[in-house]
Amino acid sequence: MTGAWSTACLAALGGAGDALPFFPPPRWLAGQTVRQRVRLRRGGSAVRVVLSNEFGRVPLVIDAVTVGVGDSAAALPALCRGADRWEIEVGATATSDPVPLATSAGCELVVCCFVAAATEAGSCLLSAQQTGEIAPGNQLGQSRLDDPEPFTALYWIARVLVDRHPGAGPVIVALGDSITRGDGTTVDRDERYPDHLQRRLLAAGLDDAVVLNAGIGGNRLLRGRVGPSMTDRFERDVLAGGEASHVLILAGTNDIALSAMLGEERPTAAQIIDGLGGLAGRAARHGVRPVLGTITPFGGCSLEAFRTDGNEDVRRAVNEAITAQADWPVVDFATALAAPDDPARLAPAFDSGDGVHPGDAGAKALAGAVDLAMFR
Repeated sequence: MTGAWSTACLAALGGAGDALPFFPPPRWLAGQTVRQRVRLRRGGSAVRVVLSNEFGRVPLVIDAVTVGVGDSAAALPALCRGADRWEIEVGATATSDPVPLATSAGCELVVCCFVAAATEAGSCLLSAQQTGEIAPGNQLGQSRLDDPEPFTALYWIARVLVDRHPGAGPVIVALGDSITRGDGTTVDRDERYPDHLQRRLLAAGLDDAVVLNAGIGGNRLLRGRVGPSMTDRFERDVLAGGEASHVLILAGTNDIALSAMLGEERPTAAQIIDGLGGLAGRAARHGVRPVLGTITPFGGCSLEAFRTDGNEDVRRAVNEAITAQADWPVVDFATALAAPDDPARLAPAFDSGDGVHPGDAGAKALAGAVDLAMFR
């Protein structure tokens, strides 16, 4: 991913088989068309689609792929090494040949895949806040699918590249868990906090600004389970390609809260702080400016794992250390979302209803807490 090609969309995928107990099981597809939509942050005159089998347990075989802009536009074939058929080995990714398709920043790219034989959706985002459709048979080229089944995951699509050199504006990778990914926000409305941050940057006159969402629901900073840990995937999602100018890191919620659920020892505040500092140092050594975010409140969650004794003490200690250090810029996400009378809980206006994830207004408040001056 060098030269004239730059990232217009990023999805930080994990493994469908490594999910939490309340997540849906891995999905298999056979004789079906899968239509998915992704929002592009920049445009060009050609696109390339990167499909992943990084977490698959068997080779991924997709018999044909098409791409188009919007549902009504004519779809074009996306070939892989000159062939309609994509065959991606376990642990690998594949990039399409260039497709001569004009796109613009903010447009919706529609990617359709037909799978004939039984195929596992092994690499995915279990919650993408975007509706896709699965339909029987080969329906590539149809503007509307017959007998579609909607879903809100994202299968296989890791990146979309366009044939445009990055502009002068910042390229910000938002690294995080479900709060960054956008769980709790309205599906199909682009209400995730990185979406709001993108709009703020453009409204402020940073016309070439790009915000890429590298959030994974259930993801942790220090340990893998739902996808690789942020420490392990930092190279893939932040440093690869050398495009990022900044990384905005919001991490620690699941390190603190999921340990009890998974029967693990909870990391200490010092371990989380060291992990955050380690990512910041790695970013800086590669010329990427790190920005640390404080951990948002979760004391109002009904799940016992989030209310385990000592969790709030760890969260508060991490946040105090983040705000006290002077090495890296800080966004105080916690204060932006906290209830005025109880900083351990989300303000009701910002709560999606589960006590952990901000809703649309909360996601907008997260983006509003970011000082845009650091990106100029």
